[in-house]
Amino acid sequence: MYYVGIDGGGTKTSFTLINKEGLKLGQYIAGTTHYEQIGFEGVENVLKEGFESLISSLDIDRKGIDAIFLGLPGYGEVKSVKLKLDKIVENLFEDIKFEVGNDVEVGLCGSLAGNDGINIVSGTGSIALGKDSKGNFTRCGGWGDYIGDEGSAHWIGKKALEVFSKESDKRIERGDLYDNIIETLNLSDDFDIIDYAINTLKKDRTKIAEFSSICCDSARAGDKNAIKIFEDAAYELGLLVKMIINELDFEDEVLVSYSGGVFKSNEIILNPLKEELKEYNVKFIKPILGPDEGACLLAYKLGENVINEDIIENLRKDIKTQTV
Repeated sequence: MYYVGIDGGGTKTSFTLINKEGLKLGQYIAGTTHYEQIGFEGVENVLKEGFESLISSLDIDRKGIDAIFLGLPGYGEVKSVKLKLDKIVENLFEDIKFEVGNDVEVGLCGSLAGNDGINIVSGTGSIALGKDSKGNFTRCGGWGDYIGDEGSAHWIGKKALEVFSKESDKRIERGDLYDNIIETLNLSDDFDIIDYAINTLKKDRTKIAEFSSICCDSARAGDKNAIKIFEDAAYELGLLVKMIINELDFEDEVLVSYSGGVFKSNEIILNPLKEELKEYNVKFIKPILGPDEGACLLAYKLGENVINEDIIENLRKDIKTQTV
């Protein structure tokens, strides 16, 4: 029997298939499954295309799929949205055992390999989920870019653009971030960034999030304004963790892991985040598995299988990825 884990996100969606031993046999990468970006019909199309492309590339009949777990962005946050996503998944996979959850669930399961603790997701958006020894779950954040998503790549990218405007006006001291944005966008006039944001980016949250990497490069170069943005992001992400620690019943040390593109900045975000949480009994650990592997682990568990160290180790092995 085979198991499929689907890890949806604001930028991409991974479809990963494993066997009974937990070995990854194939993976297919498609676009976002966030309904706010592509609509519900778009979500259905991506899920259908991705799943069918995955199993056809491996020459596996869908009758051989024992269980599927889908971690979808925005799931469970709005009742009407949840019902629509449930209906889409039911129509696509009614002949297969399946379960749907928020994408933060697969991040938590993957990063801690199913153990208790907290996982912070900071990608295009931001959210955190915790689970204690009694099996209680609590989430924090995930309000979307119009209301929240503090500390996310979109939030950092937007802050970087705000700082650029202040540096251009000389309201604050210019630094590497100012020069980096001009060079990256090849601006002949600073005000051209307005046209770029409105007509090229079209306020696209994913594209704005890409400015977080420019901000990270500038922070590494010592730009104090860029460093401040990441310190502020760490403060916001720290609030998510503190709320969950206070809400759940963690008896001893709390394992805290992380996933999402913002954490590719490594010490730029992790050092100030650890400083924010220094008064709490937390232990930061690098993600044991990725969110795509966490989705596989949840699918495997849904198939009523016992998870052991061999399964975890097999999930950590690499496979060739097909990308569209």
